[in-house]
Amino acid sequence: MTENTVTKSGLWTKNFSFACVANFLMGFSFYLLMPTLPFYLSERFHTDNSTIGLVVSCYVIAALVIRPFSGYLVDSFSRKMVYMISYLLFVGFCLGYLVAGTILFLIVLRFLHGLTWGIITTAGNTLAIDIMPSEKRGQGIGFYGLAFNISMAIGPVAGIFLYQHFDFNILFYSAIITGFIGMVFAQFIKAPVKPRIKHHQALSLDRFLMLKGIPVGVNLLLVTISYGMILSFAAMYSKEMNADNPGLFYVMLAIGIAGARAFSGKMIDKGELHKASILGLILLAVGLTVFALWKIPVVYYVVAFVLGMGYGVAYPAFQTIFINMATHHQRGTANSTYYTAFDTGVGAGMLLAGKIAAMASLGAAFCFSAIACFIAILYYWKISITSYQKHKLV
Repeated sequence: MTENTVTKSGLWTKNFSFACVANFLMGFSFYLLMPTLPFYLSERFHTDNSTIGLVVSCYVIAALVIRPFSGYLVDSFSRKMVYMISYLLFVGFCLGYLVAGTILFLIVLRFLHGLTWGIITTAGNTLAIDIMPSEKRGQGIGFYGLAFNISMAIGPVAGIFLYQHFDFNILFYSAIITGFIGMVFAQFIKAPVKPRIKHHQALSLDRFLMLKGIPVGVNLLLVTISYGMILSFAAMYSKEMNADNPGLFYVMLAIGIAGARAFSGKMIDKGELHKASILGLILLAVGLTVFALWKIPVVYYVVAFVLGMGYGVAYPAFQTIFINMATHHQRGTANSTYYTAFDTGVGAGMLLAGKIAAMASLGAAFCFSAIACFIAILYYWKISITSYQKHKLV
């Protein structure tokens, strides 16, 4: 399959469908554990919020450590092979949760699991971009991300249901089985055959990170601080908000993301990239401010939808910025740079949420994330737009 063949075909090919299903199942396995792990740590090991934040964030810290190397692997070797090996390890490490007996074991396990996450997401996204038409890249990135976002709606609800009605081991077995099925679908993806450039020069930093993407990466970091807080503590925040259905929060969040995907990709493909980015940032800043200050149940659910819209518009826009600054043979590095910034913000958000909650409250933590998003708007306007206009290739 050549690049021209991919470009002339429609977006929803069999390949792209398999990629989306594999991405969904991987995300489902991930989100089964993400909102329930704090409860597991609290009930089984009697840990406080600060320790919970540390254990949960180890996953993201590990992903951050491996990101630059994952981009190098994806650009230097078969993307399908890297994807499948990392998928296998991702599922395999889920087995460790069944035998975890100490906090130290969990920290090491989360770190190892996070290493595989850092590779699988970089490889999967790059492979998906390879098999989508270039003229529909904005929509393709949006729909591929939507598959993951749907898992973000169903996964937490299923995870919380399993937590409330069954033993934790059932939760872990469910994550293993779901991940395995996703790996089967991933195997059916036929990667396009494209010539690879052999690098003869010495290794340098820009082989691992796209240096010209760092200014925009700082912007993305500011945005994803809030996402880290939402992932790790939104379910527990329901107690402060007097909301009795934290699973519904994730459903509303995903509905918002899905709604945004319906138009954000078209905005990007029409050249309205900066409008999409700024719109997403405004929705996040306003939504997080309300989330932090008005602690009533209806706000808990409505703001989830608003935040979903914000993430659903902002993330595809930011990822498109990175891809548009890279050649085909730098796509892995571009994606790894995007995810390095993403994971840095998410990891910082998880740690900060735990620390701020221990000193004050979760409401104060979300207030901090709102301030970060307002700063992100100014940063984008003053720095990111200029940097992108200088370095874009398409």
